[in-house]
Amino acid sequence: MSVLQAILLGAVQGVTEFFPVSSSGHLTLVSNLMGIEGNISFMFTIMLHIGTLLAVVAVFYKDILRLLTELVRMAADLAANLKLRFSGRGNPDEIRYRKIISNNYRKFVLLLVVSMIPTGIIGYLICPLSEAVTGNLLASGMGLLVTALLLLVASFVLGSDKGPKEAKYTDALLIGAFQGFAAFPGISRLGMTVSSSYLSGFSRKFVLKYAFILSVPTIVGAMILEGRRASFSMGNNVGVLPCIIAMITAAVVGFLVIRLAMHLINKKRSRLFAGYCILIGIISAVCYLK
Repeated sequence: MSVLQAILLGAVQGVTEFFPVSSSGHLTLVSNLMGIEGNISFMFTIMLHIGTLLAVVAVFYKDILRLLTELVRMAADLAANLKLRFSGRGNPDEIRYRKIISNNYRKFVLLLVVSMIPTGIIGYLICPLSEAVTGNLLASGMGLLVTALLLLVASFVLGSDKGPKEAKYTDALLIGAFQGFAAFPGISRLGMTVSSSYLSGFSRKFVLKYAFILSVPTIVGAMILEGRRASFSMGNNVGVLPCIIAMITAAVVGFLVIRLAMHLINKKRSRLFAGYCILIGIISAVCYLK
């Protein structure tokens, strides 16, 4: 793989990961068009994931730090409550336990944790199928059409002002379940989370923050899963330099695209993204049939 090809693929990853149009579907199509469909190693894919992960952290670092801080405090409060419960001191009815969910950030943390449960289960179950069709243009095209369908459905849902305080844990389960299916090529992770968040009645501001921050543990999970399948060998066709360049490109482009996506992604424009997914899905299917 040349440096120019690595830059192009990194840019494609950075753009399409943060719009609801499927990064995997575009990478499959672009790599096939460049004639390198068999040359993208697992390590190269992992480096692309690292790039997009860095982009999300760079944009939302304040929220992420606050969420991590609250997670540690929640664990400390839970440990203190358990110690009180089993210490055997005093009257059990007079013991004053610490409140675990005491603010919106703590509720946000728990919602994210709940979402990751169905994501991990479904992603793991469909992993063999996903691995079998990775790089297949027809499968990617079908995944893009699924993404388009869900985006269209979500675009007709009535608006709501539901934030973390009003959100239910069943909403988090639904969003996590939809995200789990994004392990299939062509199905957009962001498209799944944004659409299911709108279907759950989340406000636009909370939809975007939830979808982007939820991508952090999801990307880390994908890296671990793909790392287990890989030998961590760069292979004969992808060297160290192209991997690093692709990662940097994905991070820089992704950082800029997240800023733009925060202004462009809403239910009304979901129909435009759906139309785009249909177009790219058809192109992928046609290229497969040639």
